[in-house]
Amino acid sequence: MSKIVLITGCSSGFGYVTAKYLTEKGYTVIPSVRKKSDLAKLPNTVLLDVTWSQLKINRFIDSVIKKYGRIDVLVNNAGYGHYAPLENITDLDAKNQLETNFFGPIKIIRAVLPQMKQQKRGLIVNVSSLLGLFVIPFLGIYSASKYALEAYSAALRLELQKKNIHVTIINPGRFATSFGHQEKPTGSDPILFARLIEKILNSDHPKDRYLVGKESIPISILLSLPLFIREAIFKKMFS
Repeated sequence: MSKIVLITGCSSGFGYVTAKYLTEKGYTVIPSVRKKSDLAKLPNTVLLDVTWSQLKINRFIDSVIKKYGRIDVLVNNAGYGHYAPLENITDLDAKNQLETNFFGPIKIIRAVLPQMKQQKRGLIVNVSSLLGLFVIPFLGIYSASKYALEAYSAALRLELQKKNIHVTIINPGRFATSFGHQEKPTGSDPILFARLIEKILNSDHPKDRYLVGKESIPISILLSLPLFIREAIFKKMFS
């Protein structure tokens, strides 16, 4: 039986590549986009803005379940990064960053959980970032949103561990998408991300966390170092 996968943020980048890849593999994919102009990019695409009210998101999820019968996998992928010195970040900048990257996933999870609990199975994949594990200058508010998502995901995983609903985090590094790039995109091929999603949704026991991208191994090593050594490295890198 084909798994039904809802993916947010599919107008470009990870979301688009993953939705296209899984659709071609035979999964029932429901890609969501924020703009009506992006609805024709992929089959079964629906309109969803993760900054909608909880009531509107609940109605959206109810309509998806009514049409498809269930949601087996939720991939919270929608997000963006605000690049600026922290002293220049306004309250509105911070609010918008958190509304999309943190509160958006929370509202969608809140809407899908009753159905996943009823069917006694489900998978929630929250897309974080390597910058949800450490910080660099000028992306502090982005990291703050991802750190919040990391904490929420860890707690949710514990709360759902006996419900057969798995919660996992993906921490991508630098990929060749438009995210965070002002010029020609560089980095790993986003198809690696799509293949990882397929691997996770077919796993009986998904890991708590997956690092993906060329930087994943050196970052794993870096994160194992004492804090004062990590900070010394970062200070030298961003001096």
